[in-house]
Amino acid sequence: MMKRFFKKHGWRYIPGFLFLLISSYITTLAPIALGHAIDYMDMDVALIDQSKVYRQAFYIILIAIGVFITRYIWRYFIIGNSRFLENFLREELFVKLENLPVSFLSKQRSGDLMAYAVNDVGAVRMTFGQVIAMSVSGLSTAVMAIYSMVTKVDPKLTLLALLPVPVAVFVIVKLGGIVRRKFRYVQSLFSELSGEVNETIMGVQVIKSFAKEEERLDEFSDISKTMYDANVNLADTSSLIWPSISVIFGLCYAIGLIVGGHMVLAGKLSLGALVTFNGSLLLVQQPVMSLGRIINMLQRGLASYKRLQVILNQPGIPEKEMEDAQEPVGGDIDIKDLTFRYPETENNALDHISLHLPKGATLGVVGPTGSGKTTLMHLLLKMYPVPERSVYIGGTDITEIPAKAVREQAGFVPQDGFLFSASVRDNIKFYQPGATDEDMVRAAKLASVHDDIASFPDGYDTQVGERGTHLSGGQKQRIALARALIRNPQLLILDDTLSAVDNHTEQQILTRLSDYYDGKTTVIVSHRLSAVKHAQEIIFIKDGQIAERGTHDQLMAQNGLYAQMYLQQEEGGDCDEKK
Repeated sequence: MMKRFFKKHGWRYIPGFLFLLISSYITTLAPIALGHAIDYMDMDVALIDQSKVYRQAFYIILIAIGVFITRYIWRYFIIGNSRFLENFLREELFVKLENLPVSFLSKQRSGDLMAYAVNDVGAVRMTFGQVIAMSVSGLSTAVMAIYSMVTKVDPKLTLLALLPVPVAVFVIVKLGGIVRRKFRYVQSLFSELSGEVNETIMGVQVIKSFAKEEERLDEFSDISKTMYDANVNLADTSSLIWPSISVIFGLCYAIGLIVGGHMVLAGKLSLGALVTFNGSLLLVQQPVMSLGRIINMLQRGLASYKRLQVILNQPGIPEKEMEDAQEPVGGDIDIKDLTFRYPETENNALDHISLHLPKGATLGVVGPTGSGKTTLMHLLLKMYPVPERSVYIGGTDITEIPAKAVREQAGFVPQDGFLFSASVRDNIKFYQPGATDEDMVRAAKLASVHDDIASFPDGYDTQVGERGTHLSGGQKQRIALARALIRNPQLLILDDTLSAVDNHTEQQILTRLSDYYDGKTTVIVSHRLSAVKHAQEIIFIKDGQIAERGTHDQLMAQNGLYAQMYLQQEEGGDCDEKK
């Protein structure tokens, strides 16, 4: 991954580092020029050559301009390149999340995934931008400054003044390790806090309907208080670094002034040279004091990079599964002794399922909650790895057909009717961006939602809100159905899609679909048996197995599980239909 980035953008670091080194060298010239100016003025007034003093002042101005230009250039290349990296990583992460199997994403908290895309990517960007720049700049400036102190001033004075510096480095490294551990804890709390906020927003209607705002606020406050304490604790440790380094370098300056002062009084050192020495010592102090920040950001970046690697190195959906079909996918669906178990579970979700669904027929799938109905639908769409030689479409093992090819020929409508935060038009045309308005209206009419949309103030341009919060449950489901119908799929799968609509509307939709989709395969999963009553075959799944199968009349004649459920729903008014 990083190799691809550096292959494309790595060259930008070369001019960046070149101008950074030039900038560091120019910076070290300022104390020398100032020292020369002091020496020119450290004599009788009558002997002072003002032109030499002015010349040094002019040099200092040129040095400032040179530092400005070179710093702008190296920041443009190095810091600018880190922004390219940030964009690259974010796109890589987004593509990876799209390509990860449902089985992996279902185990992740949305707060963690948001932290990856925001905090972790940002921390890696800082590492490959500011951390690299500060490290190279600080090291080169310190080395050049020490070289200037040794050659332009005095080696012995330089050695004595720099004796406390290793202590400063030790303090920074020690405190940096503590900061790293505390930062990791803060990162984990950020993920938890983000997940709490996201979950609250998504479930705001449930929270309000049960008047649980205060309880939810208390839970959020607890997490927020924990994160506050952790951040304060982190700040307490981080705040020790700068004062500690200031004290240690105060000792360096004291040694320089005492020893250097004696040398000036003894005539072994000029006053200007001592000023040059102190100015160069300041250039050494700055990178050492930045060392704590560098280590802190470096550790954050490395920790974040490892977190990103966990996601980016996850085995995604094989490229073969994303290939287009060589020819249209369709035909009879045959399921032969299908047994499936979710990873990390002990029991089979589906156990020895076998059935034959002719092309153009309608299959009804019913059964109690958790019996495996949705699992069967997900396997038909290759949402999970399908066992070989267990599912065939048009006589071809589904494992030999790319998942993209299967899904492009199917229209799947889940129960939750997920909608994007966009207009009704954009949601219906999601599968078919190039679809015409006529296609959109026809699909909406088939889903019996056109009249509802026409009554909206902005019609098809009405914004549905996040996850469709501006719509009723039935409207969301029907718009989701229209979204599937607009692509004119060869296989239509309705997974309890009409659970939020009334019986009359349900029968109206099913009647329209039976007329319009004559010759195309339909699978209807429903807890309301009236929705599958007219299917050519109905299977009743219990505990992952087909307990009963047949037409509606055959199943009623058996007086088994299906008949009992139908009679219960009929008594409760759930099986009423339009006569």
